[in-house]
Amino acid sequence: MDTNELMQHVADERLDTPILDGVGSLHEDAVVMTHDAGVWTVYLVDERDAIVRSTLKTFDSKSDALEHVLTKLRQVAAARAALARMRARRSDRTAD
Repeated sequence: MDTNELMQHVADERLDTPILDGVGSLHEDAVVMTHDAGVWTVYLVDERDAIVRSTLKTFDSKSDALEHVLTKLRQVAAARAALARMRARRSDRTAD
């Protein structure tokens, strides 16, 4: 996968825009990819823009790192949708 392919998936699936090599704005659950000395690193950040250590993963290939970025973006979107459904059910119960 290349960057253009990733960004096409992001647009088609209406996913958050990832932060690639410092381009983009940090926000809670942002997916970040950095590159240093031939190693690509992918991780999520928390509400304080700190790295969520359990999500930190390194790759020797940019293509593999971009595939992982897409996977993480999809996971974040699914988690947000599940949380929204749970909140909707909770508010439905309190409205009754």
